[in-house]
Amino acid sequence: MNETLKTNTIAPPRLIASLTAGFNLVAARAYLILLPVGLDLLLWFGPRFRLKQLMQPLIQDWVDTLQTTSGNDLLGMSGAIQQLWGTVLERFNLLTFLSSTPVGVPSLLAGVLPVRNPLGEPPVYEIHSWGQALSGWLLFSLLGLVAGSLYFSMVARSTAPEDLPYSLPQAIWEFGQVFSLTILLIFLLTLLSIPISIVSLILALINPALAQLALLLMSFVLLWLLIPLVFSPHGIFAAHQGVMQAMLISARVVRLLFPGVLMFLLAALVLTQGMGYLWHIPPETSWLMLAGILGNAFITTGLLAASFVYYRKAVQWVEAMRRESLTRG
Repeated sequence: MNETLKTNTIAPPRLIASLTAGFNLVAARAYLILLPVGLDLLLWFGPRFRLKQLMQPLIQDWVDTLQTTSGNDLLGMSGAIQQLWGTVLERFNLLTFLSSTPVGVPSLLAGVLPVRNPLGEPPVYEIHSWGQALSGWLLFSLLGLVAGSLYFSMVARSTAPEDLPYSLPQAIWEFGQVFSLTILLIFLLTLLSIPISIVSLILALINPALAQLALLLMSFVLLWLLIPLVFSPHGIFAAHQGVMQAMLISARVVRLLFPGVLMFLLAALVLTQGMGYLWHIPPETSWLMLAGILGNAFITTGLLAASFVYYRKAVQWVEAMRRESLTRG
């Protein structure tokens, strides 16, 4: 009876309370935003590693083939495609892979891809071979996972009820779990994308507009299937769980608290996208961009801290409900 009364006092996580706790935590521990700020400063003032000379001949050959096979019908479209790819190749920087997923350091300028800064143009290094491009992608992606693991670990330890000291063996274990999680998610995405691609290709042969609609709907279905895994990194860093256990508990938490979890994800999306428009107002050559970098780092870190607060409270509530059901049984 006492156990039942005790579990009844545990309330499910609340959206506003979690957001408030997360932002208050980051305001009190400003050092948590150092990694996001440092990454954006690197992308702003650091060197750029481009694939322009490597990719431009391939794009030109593709555009020429499109113009030859399509005649004058798609002449204007091929010109727009060539201009679009020219802009992308001009701004592309391999260093943006330092902001990795699903566990990574958030970055404002990874989406901006700046080519200039208030001090002028940073040095540009062209990648001349596919081997260099692949090696650079693997290196920066791996470094991004390492930085992301350290970043998530810092935020997770800051949201813990007790002070947890930094442990190098624990950090190495966390990185191993994050690496395994990334590989597993890539495998799942590839596996789920194969039937989507086949269906879209078949529909494209019938009606291109129908194929686009089907692709959009299937993308929503894919996202819907991946939502239950949203708290998998939290299980690794907050509860020191292995990959499979973290994924299973994440799915259980989302299933039992789906409306609340969906509201939290929507609130995070609205905040990041809404504030993102504000951070992108200053041009890349203005020092005011620094305010956007700081603001983005604070918002994204605050949301991450809030997600850990929400997750810890959710796991406590789920466990309390489980114990209560066992007591009643």
